[in-house]
Amino acid sequence: MNPKYSEQIEMLYLEMYDMMICYARCSIEEESLAEEAVQNTFQIACQKPDQLCESVNPKGWLVNTLKFAIRNMKRSRESARQLMSLMEQDESITYSEDGLPLQLMYEDVSDSEEFKLLVEMAIEGKSHLEMATARGISVNACKKRVQRAKETLQKKMKQGVTK
Repeated sequence: MNPKYSEQIEMLYLEMYDMMICYARCSIEEESLAEEAVQNTFQIACQKPDQLCESVNPKGWLVNTLKFAIRNMKRSRESARQLMSLMEQDESITYSEDGLPLQLMYEDVSDSEEFKLLVEMAIEGKSHLEMATARGISVNACKKRVQRAKETLQKKMKQGVTK
């Protein structure tokens, strides 16, 4: 980073930090999250020093960036709250041995009909006949779908291990 930018960002930090913390506390109400929002703002400032320092109004740039950081933080927290609420209400969510919801771990396949069959068989102990009857398909078709789900899940699990 250009030393000129470093000095200017440091000066802005010293001048604006208390005001930005106060603003963030009023918006978020949790001190640790307010501090995190301000830290995120200055992290962005350090990542984009030319935008900040060449701005007509660097202080306004920082305040606007703080507003976006607070908005994003609130949005993320609300999404997490909604997800937790849904998980608490949804008895169909199944969990892995380490307590993680399988639907989140494998969200790209968890909505498939094959995955639902696999969960019914492995977790709920349903037979191929019960699952086939409930869906109006043959037992052989049900077995084939379960087999495909197992293969897909095995591939996903191997990918997760290698990452």
